[in-house]
Amino acid sequence: MGSTARGFAQLAAVAFASGCTNMVGSNSSSLPHGPPIDTAKQTLAGRLVGPGPVLTSKFGGPIFGWAIDENGTDGVLTEVTRLSDPFTSVVETFDQTKAQIVKTVRKQNSGPNGNRELVVDAIAANDVSLIDDGMRNPRTHLRNDVYYVMAPVSKNKITGKWMRPAGKDFLIQEIADQQLDPDSVMTATILNGTISKPPTFEVVITDIASNEILHILHAPKLDGVNYPYLVAEDTTTRHAYVPAANYQSDTVFVDFNILTGHVSNNFVAPPFSGPVTGIAIDSATHMMCTTTHSSYSVQMYNLTTKKQTFVGQIPNAGGELQAGTSIAADPINHLFLVEQPQSLLGGSEIYVYDEKGNVLESLSGFEFLPYELTPGNGIQVVPSSRSGYVAGPGANHLQSFTY
Repeated sequence: MGSTARGFAQLAAVAFASGCTNMVGSNSSSLPHGPPIDTAKQTLAGRLVGPGPVLTSKFGGPIFGWAIDENGTDGVLTEVTRLSDPFTSVVETFDQTKAQIVKTVRKQNSGPNGNRELVVDAIAANDVSLIDDGMRNPRTHLRNDVYYVMAPVSKNKITGKWMRPAGKDFLIQEIADQQLDPDSVMTATILNGTISKPPTFEVVITDIASNEILHILHAPKLDGVNYPYLVAEDTTTRHAYVPAANYQSDTVFVDFNILTGHVSNNFVAPPFSGPVTGIAIDSATHMMCTTTHSSYSVQMYNLTTKKQTFVGQIPNAGGELQAGTSIAADPINHLFLVEQPQSLLGGSEIYVYDEKGNVLESLSGFEFLPYELTPGNGIQVVPSSRSGYVAGPGANHLQSFTY
């Protein structure tokens, strides 16, 4: 789920090389405008809410890749000691409750040309973390990464490896944010080392802990799946959804049955919905929340009926610069938390939505990093404690919060 310093150029190349773009028009002027919400109350129902302690990487370097155990109190991150070659990348565990580093798990030199870098991809079910040891061939620029496993993170050590699928330049783009089912769903691309051809897109279903790949699936040919290759999963129905664009440039959610491998594309958003920039699913209620950039709006979908149930512009927004980005689902309290990196109030906001589209809380006092620099490093929450983490305020920081 993380991005890397040397990966920025390659990420841009992936976006440029995508063959089909979702260039649908925006009808943002016809959407209900979100209310101009003032700063959040710091106490709601007797609870202190809003920003909490800030975690700083151990060596002060920028953080590229991090995740928290959404059923516990630990977390893991990777930092780099400098942005020029050579550099050292470091895997570190941390305590969510104290916002403090616990242990340095691994340190690795990049080599003189910066050809290797460790990046945390995700924490999956049972506190199992996947860490990408990105290895780039200096001559062909192709990747041949190795993936390490921490099972569990709380042991503060690497316990094994995960064998990736075949492909000359296999890159994990996103891993569905769920920590209940050991079978993880990830989106990935295979590049040819240039920007002359679109990347091959794959959905990989895998049990990371047991090092088993269950399915490798592909979207229908006429559906264009584009960067940042988002994915969300309903762990109850065992279906995963990937935003794409069909031949008519409508937004479509490609439906992957992770048990049978069946793929369908009959879940189409209303016209002019726009490209999706954030997605999350409450598997308890089968509700999905998305954000779109062009209409700077938030949408709710009922996955049982495949119908949109709400659409409205995000609060404190006057245009695309104030659009919402990543989303976290709280399946215990049946809430969706939406990041807004730039608010008209100044700074960044987190909005807590119920599943009918009502804004229940507005949390201010944040400074998120630009979303373009942190795709895959979006908001993460621990529903049982109504707490979470976001990237920022500095490149070497993670910000804790409660809601």
